[in-house]
Amino acid sequence: MTNKQNKRNANNALSELSKVYHNSIPLADIDGILTANGFNALEPAIYCGREGRSHESVGNGVFISLTWYKMELTGRYEVVAYVS
Repeated sequence: MTNKQNKRNANNALSELSKVYHNSIPLADIDGILTANGFNALEPAIYCGREGRSHESVGNGVFISLTWYKMELTGRYEVVAYVS
Protein backbone atom coordinates (compact mmCIF):
# COMPACT_ATOMS: atom_id res chain seq x y z
CA MET A 1 0.00 0.00 0.00
CA THR A 2 1.11 3.54 -0.60
CA ASN A 3 1.64 6.07 2.15
CA LYS A 4 -1.38 7.97 0.82
CA GLN A 5 -3.57 4.87 1.11
CA ASN A 6 -2.23 4.13 4.60
CA LYS A 7 -3.11 7.67 5.69
CA ARG A 8 -6.60 7.35 4.21
CA ASN A 9 -7.19 4.03 5.99
CA ALA A 10 -5.87 5.38 9.29
CA ASN A 11 -8.00 8.52 9.00
CA ASN A 12 -11.12 6.48 8.24
CA ALA A 13 -10.55 4.40 11.38
CA LEU A 14 -9.69 7.46 13.49
CA SER A 15 -12.86 9.14 12.24
CA GLU A 16 -14.94 6.19 13.44
CA LEU A 17 -13.20 6.38 16.82
CA SER A 18 -14.15 10.06 17.02
CA LYS A 19 -17.87 9.34 16.58
CA VAL A 20 -18.32 8.08 20.15
CA TYR A 21 -17.47 9.46 23.58
CA HIS A 22 -14.90 7.64 25.70
CA ASN A 23 -14.40 7.06 29.43
CA SER A 24 -10.72 7.85 28.92
CA ILE A 25 -8.50 8.91 26.03
CA PRO A 26 -8.38 5.74 23.85
CA LEU A 27 -4.60 5.65 23.41
CA ALA A 28 -4.42 1.87 22.87
CA ASP A 29 -7.03 2.10 20.10
CA ILE A 30 -5.18 4.99 18.45
CA ASP A 31 -1.88 3.10 18.66
CA GLY A 32 -3.54 0.03 17.13
CA ILE A 33 -4.88 2.06 14.21
CA LEU A 34 -1.50 3.69 13.61
CA THR A 35 0.53 0.49 13.70
CA ALA A 36 -2.00 -1.45 11.62
CA ASN A 37 -1.46 1.11 8.88
CA GLY A 38 2.33 1.12 8.98
CA PHE A 39 2.91 4.10 11.26
CA ASN A 40 4.64 4.38 14.63
CA ALA A 41 2.64 4.28 17.85
CA LEU A 42 2.35 7.45 19.93
CA GLU A 43 5.38 8.33 22.03
CA PRO A 44 4.95 7.43 25.70
CA ALA A 45 3.53 10.49 27.42
CA ILE A 46 0.91 11.56 29.91
CA TYR A 47 -2.18 12.68 28.06
CA CYS A 48 -4.41 14.25 30.68
CA GLY A 49 -6.42 17.28 31.60
CA ARG A 50 -9.84 18.60 30.77
CA GLU A 51 -8.67 19.48 27.28
CA GLY A 52 -5.50 19.15 25.34
CA ARG A 53 -3.75 18.80 22.04
CA SER A 54 -0.84 16.78 20.75
CA HIS A 55 0.91 16.92 17.40
CA GLU A 56 3.69 14.42 16.83
CA SER A 57 5.52 12.48 14.17
CA VAL A 58 4.34 8.91 13.56
CA GLY A 59 6.43 8.22 10.48
CA ASN A 60 8.61 9.74 7.82
CA GLY A 61 6.91 13.08 7.19
CA VAL A 62 3.61 11.88 8.71
CA PHE A 63 2.11 13.50 11.79
CA ILE A 64 -0.88 12.82 14.00
CA SER A 65 -2.99 15.61 15.45
CA LEU A 66 -4.87 14.55 18.56
CA THR A 67 -7.24 16.72 20.55
CA TRP A 68 -9.44 15.83 23.48
CA TYR A 69 -12.06 17.49 25.63
CA LYS A 70 -13.54 16.11 28.85
CA MET A 71 -17.22 16.97 29.13
CA GLU A 72 -18.17 18.46 32.48
CA LEU A 73 -21.51 16.72 33.01
CA THR A 74 -20.60 13.18 31.99
CA GLY A 75 -16.85 13.10 32.52
CA ARG A 76 -16.49 11.40 29.14
CA TYR A 77 -13.99 12.44 26.49
CA GLU A 78 -14.58 13.71 22.99
CA VAL A 79 -11.50 12.78 20.97
CA VAL A 80 -10.57 13.92 17.47
CA ALA A 81 -7.50 12.56 15.70
CA TYR A 82 -6.15 12.50 12.16
CA VAL A 83 -2.89 11.90 10.34
CA SER A 84 -1.45 14.21 7.71
